Amino acid sequence: MDKCVLVVRPLRRQDEFLLLLDEGSVRVIHTPIMTIEPILESQQVKQKILAFDQFDIAIFVSVNAAEIGIKWLDQYWPMLPLGMEYFAIGGQTAQLVADYTQTVNYPTDQITSEGLLTSSKLKNLENKSVVIFRGGRGRETLKQGLISRGATVEYCDLYRRIVDQKQVDVTHQQLTEVDCLVVHSAELLEAIGPISEIRCDNNINNLPVVVPSNRVAETAKRLGYGPVIVADSAMPESMYAALQKVF
Repeated sequence: MDKCVLVVRPLRRQDEFLLLLDEGSVRVIHTPIMTIEPILESQQVKQKILAFDQFDIAIFVSVNAAEIGIKWLDQYWPMLPLGMEYFAIGGQTAQLVADYTQTVNYPTDQITSEGLLTSSKLKNLENKSVVIFRGGRGRETLKQGLISRGATVEYCDLYRRIVDQKQVDVTHQQLTEVDCLVVHSAELLEAIGPISEIRCDNNINNLPVVVPSNRVAETAKRLGYGPVIVADSAMPESMYAALQKVF
């Protein structure tokens, strides 16, 4: 594929999407415009971890939440409490949790909070207590959905997302040099900013953008990006298939 693709999501220890691009001989510019900063010393997190056995359900919303959360749990729970049900969003997240807990429930079609809420095991949550491992501020869809089914829900915020403005400025220039932009979240698009505010010599108003969901597509359109191609999910294979449609 003689095209160049710009990917802006944070660095991962092993990024399966980038590996797929490499295997497909796609030229890639990977410019992480956001970094993940783990919260390693926090009394709030420590209290949630020490009270882990008070919860019935643990949900990990991302690879970072799983990696960092498991480190915390491993430090204070050499043996995990019995009777806990584990859930994850995304195949890679689920694999990390399964490696640690042996069992995990996760959506395979709709890789989102909405997809997780379709699980039959989350239908009736009367008197159930849930802890959501995540990275700070985000959508309230999952929490509100669980509360509406009778659960009490608490967050355990394990990391911060930090926008690197210098990398964002670099990205603005790179947008004039690539054939497609791949963005995995609305937050990343917001960090890049409206396309009308990107000052450049070349016309980038018709740069294709691949996104993982209709929700992210709405953000892309609001910021002036287009055409927008929506993948079936955020899974690496789905994002790669959507990218192939572009070219």
